[in-house]
Amino acid sequence: MNIFIRYFVFLILIRKMNNIIKGYKGIMDLDISYIPEIHKKNIIEQHYKDIEDYKKYQNSLSPKNRYENTIVEIQKKNKKSEEIIKKRLKKEQNDIYK
Repeated sequence: MNIFIRYFVFLILIRKMNNIIKGYKGIMDLDISYIPEIHKKNIIEQHYKDIEDYKKYQNSLSPKNRYENTIVEIQKKNKKSEEIIKKRLKKEQNDIYK
């Protein structure tokens, strides 16, 4: 690949990384890469307000219904299942190629 193209791609990636505003649990990250400058301040403020509203809402729920006790638990179980499956597949492959 041409060095200029690589450099251009690198610059795009750097620009993109600097334009991502982190989310929070159930609030996804905000990408402001293609937002006009005049709107960025308002959009970022709204994003942070949404996060604060989300936190208040989660605190109003009973603990068993909160994000970290529903979605996060499911994600942990899925990750553990994936690890078990990968281990089993690796063992099977090792047994086959012995």
